[in-house]
Amino acid sequence: MEGMTVPHDPSSQPPSRPQSGAPQAQPSSPQQPQAPQRFVSGAIDLGTVKQQAVQRERHAQQAAEAGVSVDYVARSADVTPESFEQDLVVRSTQVPVVLLVGSARSEASAELKNFFARLVEMPDVPQEQLKWVFRYIDADAVPEMAQALGVRGVPTVLALVAGRPATSFQGAQPQEQVEQWLESVIQAVDGKLPGLPADSGAAAEEQDSRLDEAAALIEQEKTQEAIAAYDAILADPNTDPELAATARAARANAILAERAGDPAAGEQALEKVAAEPGDVDAATAAAELLALRGEKAQGFEVLVNAMRHTAGEEKDRAKQQLLQLFELYDAADPEVIAARTNMASALF
Repeated sequence: MEGMTVPHDPSSQPPSRPQSGAPQAQPSSPQQPQAPQRFVSGAIDLGTVKQQAVQRERHAQQAAEAGVSVDYVARSADVTPESFEQDLVVRSTQVPVVLLVGSARSEASAELKNFFARLVEMPDVPQEQLKWVFRYIDADAVPEMAQALGVRGVPTVLALVAGRPATSFQGAQPQEQVEQWLESVIQAVDGKLPGLPADSGAAAEEQDSRLDEAAALIEQEKTQEAIAAYDAILADPNTDPELAATARAARANAILAERAGDPAAGEQALEKVAAEPGDVDAATAAAELLALRGEKAQGFEVLVNAMRHTAGEEKDRAKQQLLQLFELYDAADPEVIAARTNMASALF
């Protein structure tokens, strides 16, 4: 079984079943991660966060009963510092949240992530009938969240119920055993949590049409109008997180496509920067082309590498180009966070 440290090397543990009592039942596992007193060096008190989150969720439920559209809930999603409260604290007061803390360096993490993501999809099951949701934390991109949850090794899987860990296991496990563990979690809280609200299909269709309109503007080569349309979606407080992420990515692609111009020039820049990593102009063009291809992490690294191979004004210019590229994406994006860390290292 595979285990990777964060930062200590754990031994893999088989899944432990939750007790069948109240949702906050304590696990039988001797190394159960406990709910932290504070998150991110005291920036967020989880007790206060939970109280505020539950209150907001109650208001949202009341709005739904009054006929106001409610947000779509992703069945599977990555957790960021910005979504931590909604994805883990709020959501676990509705249904159990199966949280995997893993790493791209861990084969067992990738297998568990794919397994849970497939298992939770259930396209024929409406949102309000879902018994659980799946969330993932990349321990490499956001180690502070893994540490705040008391996780010492990856992969670690926790079942969060009512804002607290109910049970957990570490390391790779047979799929049949994991399915039995999940079923025991669901049975333990059956009838004790309110469940998810119904999805508002009409609201989703209206929001999707805005993306279609922006895409049509791109096809008409009205790039600036399309960017303005994406900006309007992002500025709308009623835009759900998944739509915002889609709009932000499309906006970035529109800007990058306009900057890139001739694709052949971008390919030439890739070749040049491979031979001359300190050429800031080539690095910028190559980074933008990679980002446009959906390989933004590689694009960030090209500019970070340019910083490592330059000094003085050229190094500062590479840094400014990298910062401009960051601005196209969500600041909480794990790849942006990782690249910012690399940029800081390259400064010295």
